[in-house]
Amino acid sequence: MLTATKDAEVKLLETVSNLEAESSHWKAIHFYFSELMEHYRSEYQIKIAVNLVNDLLKSSQGGIFVLSNSDMVVIARGITKNVVEKLIFQLRYLFMDDPLAYDSEGAENPDFSEIYDLGDQWSTFFDLCKKRLTATRRRDPATESAGGRPKPARTAEVKPGKDDKGANVPVSILNDAAKGGKLLTPAKLVNVERDLSNADLSVVLRRQPVCAAVPSMMIRRVFDELYINITHLKQFLKVDADLLSNRWLFKYLTQLLDDRMIDMLRRSPARFFELPISLNLNVETLLSNRFAEFDAAIKPATKISIVIEIQVADVFTDMGAFLAAKDYVQKLGYRVCLDGLSTLSFTQIDRERLGFDLAKLQWNADIESDLKSKENRKVADAIKMCGPNRIILCRCDSRAALDYGQALGISLFQGRFLDSIMNPTSKVEN
Repeated sequence: MLTATKDAEVKLLETVSNLEAESSHWKAIHFYFSELMEHYRSEYQIKIAVNLVNDLLKSSQGGIFVLSNSDMVVIARGITKNVVEKLIFQLRYLFMDDPLAYDSEGAENPDFSEIYDLGDQWSTFFDLCKKRLTATRRRDPATESAGGRPKPARTAEVKPGKDDKGANVPVSILNDAAKGGKLLTPAKLVNVERDLSNADLSVVLRRQPVCAAVPSMMIRRVFDELYINITHLKQFLKVDADLLSNRWLFKYLTQLLDDRMIDMLRRSPARFFELPISLNLNVETLLSNRFAEFDAAIKPATKISIVIEIQVADVFTDMGAFLAAKDYVQKLGYRVCLDGLSTLSFTQIDRERLGFDLAKLQWNADIESDLKSKENRKVADAIKMCGPNRIILCRCDSRAALDYGQALGISLFQGRFLDSIMNPTSKVEN
């Protein structure tokens, strides 16, 4: 697709003008990135957004226009409603920590984007493009967004982040009082990194089983996920900060933990590889020399019993890097599991296109009551498309979670309810 960043308003207007005769075949999507908080409106973030669009629409005719106020307009020919929804979802996920994407309750903010079917709305959209060009030439800050919409002040809110194992939980980006903790700063992270270099992390290493559970049959362990418990790590290192309070610093911390984890496993293979396991690792780690050294120390016969879990956020941040890492580890003999999927994001992914072996779907008690609801029908259809035997329903804290998953054909489960069955005397909580 054409990508315009210089004189984008002029090129956008020219493009839309030329489409008038065949406008019925075209759609336009306006992303109001000018209303993002400054932190998320960086050139780097916008480039990632452009790359995501190019990747998803690489076979489509059209263009991407990054306007002078950071708004982005995508025009494409013949794209379906499903493709439009997937595109908006992936970009919304990219900016998930900004209130423009999701409100404080986790609901989608309608101000994130606007869709135009140019067959019916060509004149309206053409007028908006003219207004945007006029506003740029006048450099009028009062009409900085293309539709003349006033640009509200943006403040940080509590948005989805990561829990003890990297799943979605509330995280404060700038509001230190959001969880009553102290904000993680670069200076504090330096201290954490120093302490990590000498700490015995086996103390905070946890195993949580992934189990096969079919109705009327005994529950059996399939493999164990090995992970560092972040809450216990904070206590162990006596960190005076909320390690989850800054998404980007926490991302760096997880890369440090990746290094320590694979080093522990490489040094003690007999201790950790006796049973099948899974490891949650960053894409950056998988493409590093450290992982290559780890792989060289693992016997080929052992690799088939190791599952590499990759967070879905890594997919949306850099699709190319994810695919490269996924292909690389699969060729080495490992299986790949896509982790961190909510019922919403799960319905948006394509296993055949992404090529993963397993997927982790987070149990959501809010939707289990009515299996015939519209949301559950979408989930059921996505399960069939993905393959029921490839899905792990995680965060299962009750019998209801198993009943729900089994009703939809799922047979693999993970969570505290399974922990209590597999090891009822354990005093360690995952």
